[in-house]
Amino acid sequence: MASNSEPLKASEKQSLTAETNPVPAPEQTYDSPGKKRRLHVPAAARPWFILFVHGACCVAVALAVALGLDGYMAGDDSNPRLVDGRLLLRVSDITTMVSVALVIIRIIVGWWSAIILWASGRYMLHRAAARTDHRTVSRMIRSKLPPWLQSVRNFPTGFPAWTISAALLAILIQAFISPILTGSINWNATFRISNTAVSVSSADPTAAPGVWYWYNAQGSFDKRAYLRSAAGYASSAWADPSTVDPHGNSLVGNGCRHIVNDDGLPRNSVLVDALLPCINVNSISWYRPDDVIPEDDWGVSGQELTLVDDDPWYYYRAGVTLVYDVNRTRETPNPYDRLPSADTFSGNMTVALMVYRRTYDVDPICQMLPNTIFGDMGALPYVVRERLPTAGNENCYLVGRIDFTAGVTRSSRATYISPRLVEDTTPIEDVVYEPHPWVWDAIWMMPDLMTMLAVMNTSQLPTYNNIDDYVGNMVRQGYLGAWDMLSHSFDRPESAESYSAFPAESRLLADVSFVRVFTWLGLCLLMTISGVLLLGAVLRADDLMPPEKLRGEERIGYAAPQTLLDIMLG
Repeated sequence: MASNSEPLKASEKQSLTAETNPVPAPEQTYDSPGKKRRLHVPAAARPWFILFVHGACCVAVALAVALGLDGYMAGDDSNPRLVDGRLLLRVSDITTMVSVALVIIRIIVGWWSAIILWASGRYMLHRAAARTDHRTVSRMIRSKLPPWLQSVRNFPTGFPAWTISAALLAILIQAFISPILTGSINWNATFRISNTAVSVSSADPTAAPGVWYWYNAQGSFDKRAYLRSAAGYASSAWADPSTVDPHGNSLVGNGCRHIVNDDGLPRNSVLVDALLPCINVNSISWYRPDDVIPEDDWGVSGQELTLVDDDPWYYYRAGVTLVYDVNRTRETPNPYDRLPSADTFSGNMTVALMVYRRTYDVDPICQMLPNTIFGDMGALPYVVRERLPTAGNENCYLVGRIDFTAGVTRSSRATYISPRLVEDTTPIEDVVYEPHPWVWDAIWMMPDLMTMLAVMNTSQLPTYNNIDDYVGNMVRQGYLGAWDMLSHSFDRPESAESYSAFPAESRLLADVSFVRVFTWLGLCLLMTISGVLLLGAVLRADDLMPPEKLRGEERIGYAAPQTLLDIMLG
């Protein structure tokens, strides 16, 4: 017997190796001697399982984006993470989740790619009708491209070859389709109304009702400052051109706007049950050549209309608009500190619109006018009247009757256009007008105020071929600006109401392009469909045997010295 130090013979080594590492039975494998290993999914079933998982993931991601994400309001850095007890996702969170889903799909594609390249290579080497050389198969595995893309000589000629090419191209496409899905999500700025209300006051804390005495006692001198203040309120209320349409009508609500205190509420916040000034112009009718213009209406003196001793008839800027009732002009209250009684107005008044200033070298002076800022006056069936000749020129006016309703309304919902401006959103035909002490004083200030707005050109109202809308909106701006001035100047802070306001919270709204999402899904499922066709019609179970099986067979002597793995990778 040989000593322990004597080298072992080759046959003894093989016997010892076989005893130490016994060959596992086909139905029972071992991680270590005497220990049973868990069963694995059969090699032929793995590709089907991967295809199923890939298709399910593609469908799940597409439906989640199209149905779950579309319309979602994500937060930004100004929003808390928890809103009303629920987690508020941000755009970065959603982008991360979509990216993770795409990475998982890419990993699955990588698994599928490795299996199919291996199996297709074995098929092309051993079972294809036209066998492929080892070098071509090796290049196909390394580049992951169909052989015919490497050389025209390898152009597919049969159904199996075309199926393999389609499967490889479908795998190749997967590397480039992720941007289609990520680019399908657009984020638009929007808002959400908070469920938590804040309290705001109806009165300006700087209002001084005691100054009402001096407003009346000092005549036109004291009213000039308040007129300028009213012009400022009117200009502020209509300063944003994005809130009106091409005719000057409001796009936010019914046009009843009100300057409020600056409580720091952002745009699009909601104010409920607030008392707001409101006016609606029902109709405007201009006198025609056959109509008789009442001389009492047309012959009124400007001194009867002005509150600041500044005759509005003397302004010769086109666009100056006057609205008045000759039978009801302002009288100074007695005593001076007596507040006016609450009232509304609904009815007709005289309206005059200056359209042009003409020299005396034409007779009749206000006929056949050239093109004005309101368009061709000759094309309109209205009569144009002259008024107040000065320095060889004369002002030409359209004259008519305007029917409007003015007062205040209890707004069930008003929208913040800016932190200091709200507008009632009730349909104008459903507005309920209530009496208020400042209604008539606002109407009496309108001739002076509308003249100032036209001269300052701050109304931003379009004029060309827009006479009725111009006049109607000028009247609206004049009344609301005058009412705001009176309220902010003379209301009693101690009798102020407390309103509830609901702040708007900024959000980013997801707008998903369904075309892009389902285009991505179709390209994604292209791999699944081509894989089903490849597994079902071309490949067999032995083509899908993994490389480690071949290594095991080689180790126990069942494989040739040069294995298929060595050929394909060498």
